Amino acid sequence: MIRSLILVITALIWLNPPTAVAAQAKSPKPPLELTTELIGQNYCGASSDSAQLEMKLRLRYANVGNQKLILYKGHDLFYQTRIRSALTGGSRNYEVLFLNSRYFDEEFESIDQSSPGKVFVMLPPGAVYEREMMVGVAVVGEKVERGNYALRAGNHTLQLIVSTWYKSRPLAQKLRQQWAGTGFLWFDPLVSAPISFKAQWPSALAPCKSAA
Repeated sequence: MIRSLILVITALIWLNPPTAVAAQAKSPKPPLELTTELIGQNYCGASSDSAQLEMKLRLRYANVGNQKLILYKGHDLFYQTRIRSALTGGSRNYEVLFLNSRYFDEEFESIDQSSPGKVFVMLPPGAVYEREMMVGVAVVGEKVERGNYALRAGNHTLQLIVSTWYKSRPLAQKLRQQWAGTGFLWFDPLVSAPISFKAQWPSALAPCKSAA
């Protein structure tokens, strides 16, 4: 319970840092650009009135600036997912916001070193780094209450707010200065442009497999 609370607090700090918001306000186009692509959808039946939709996403980090960037690519990251209904108007419009994480603190990663280690990728100007992730969300039928974390069938948009760092900001600032001769360490969160997708209610659903 305590560990889960710490992870949530850490994620909220890194996904909503005041300094990053201020920096983005001054520079409308950061040198690192995030785009998201939906590459797969899969449904399973959670109950007679609800289904689980799993969406496979491809994240592309593109260096659109003029200097080499250093980007953390390890397994400890946080993702905030914002899904909005794409209705034309009215009281049925809604938004679903939830937090995903890839956090494995039992696995040691060498971060604080004299030069960037294997958990970092170098992005020269024009270079692109890709990774994939899964996002799961419930889809409910018309006969049940939707709640705050489920979708109705229909058109929606999906947007990601992605962390690029998970350790302390002082350490990030120290390493940015220390590695300046190699490249510019990027550690602020990134926001993708919304992409469209359609949630459906399939006629036949296989039961969802319980987590082992």
